[in-house]
Amino acid sequence: MVDNTKFIIYKQELINRLLKHPDFIECRPKTNNYDSLKHKDFGTKLSLDFRKVIKKGVLLGYRQLEINTSPHYHFNQYRHNGNDFTPENCIKTIIDILSYLGIDAVEYRELEVCNIEFGLNIIPEIDIKNLIDGLLLYKKTPFKIGDFQYFKKTDATTYKQIKAYAKGLQFVEIPKYGIDINTFRFEVKTKQAKKIKMYGILTADDLITPKNYPNLMQEIINEWDHILLINQRADFSKLNSADMEFVRNAEIFDFWGRLIIEKHRNTFSCNKVRYYKILQGKNNVHQRIKNQIIDKLYSFSKCADSTQQTSIKKGKDSFSKTQSPLINLESAQLNTCMVTGLDISMQRKNSFYLCLTGLRYYRENAPDQFELLERKYLTEKRKRLERDEKLYYIAHNIRNAYTNKVHNQKSFEKRNYSPNQLQFNFRT
Repeated sequence: MVDNTKFIIYKQELINRLLKHPDFIECRPKTNNYDSLKHKDFGTKLSLDFRKVIKKGVLLGYRQLEINTSPHYHFNQYRHNGNDFTPENCIKTIIDILSYLGIDAVEYRELEVCNIEFGLNIIPEIDIKNLIDGLLLYKKTPFKIGDFQYFKKTDATTYKQIKAYAKGLQFVEIPKYGIDINTFRFEVKTKQAKKIKMYGILTADDLITPKNYPNLMQEIINEWDHILLINQRADFSKLNSADMEFVRNAEIFDFWGRLIIEKHRNTFSCNKVRYYKILQGKNNVHQRIKNQIIDKLYSFSKCADSTQQTSIKKGKDSFSKTQSPLINLESAQLNTCMVTGLDISMQRKNSFYLCLTGLRYYRENAPDQFELLERKYLTEKRKRLERDEKLYYIAHNIRNAYTNKVHNQKSFEKRNYSPNQLQFNFRT
């Protein structure tokens, strides 16, 4: 879950204590404003940077200490971060690192988090090289090649970086680590305190609090939604000629580059929505990866003390008991239909009910669930309609199941209560 993390300490007693830690040796500082120490065995994966205070050329002491840690690497004896690393693992590892440094639990609040990197590993069903080659943009920012050919990153802003790369290929020459060659890693790196604060994280104390981890999990999903991933091996057999031509054009980066500079700001996003809409089911690689990310995060959430583990509220239909074969619906926070409780993350953001896009998804990927929807929200007369016509009436009746209830309540109040009468709003 959490990997590279930097803490800042201003408390002088702690700074002086860590300056004397016996397991650290001097190393080259990042600038002349620092004195730096690295661990004698683990190197810069566990290092200390002391910010100098100099007056008239004389070192008076240190203003602050920056502790650079790599919890996921520490978990694996500093060999790799290619396996699963749950919030529970992360909490125990951070405590282990800080205990090793001689920092007591009561001092954790003295360690401010100023830089944090979090992500996860999955093993996609498609070839990892094709996946990485298909990564074109984060929002409207192009990816660039990082440490090796199948490593892509983008500096989204001055304080955020997105990384997506072939973790299995990175360690392909060290098979003893047991990292599947097709392993894909997706990471979010944040280096601005006010952004980290939005995750509920201020100090080391917050990183050992399980309830804060669902915020990081949701951020991973949110950031993946901003990725433009092209399917370079799309199946055209079910596409008409116009859609086929659009998809082929969309495989070329220049196509998206021209859309980015279009005057109308929605041109790019509308074409991105159209692209993913055309490539449904197995053709939609972006959605398939998202499903795997949600599944992995849901498995992580079982060991995090989260009120968001189940997003289905009382009173919803029981369709969610029969889960989609591709996605754990309970984990799709803020992406569930207000009536059925089913996942609608395949629809546009801020959707409230299952619509045509979601219904098509369930018809293709979860026919049992679609049959339940058809049985409940179609009259006998409408069941004789053509396949796509049925979708319209199912979506219409799902929406009405909620709006009619509200409308009927308001009509009742209007008929029975004077507008000047004192009223209490008992609706939630």
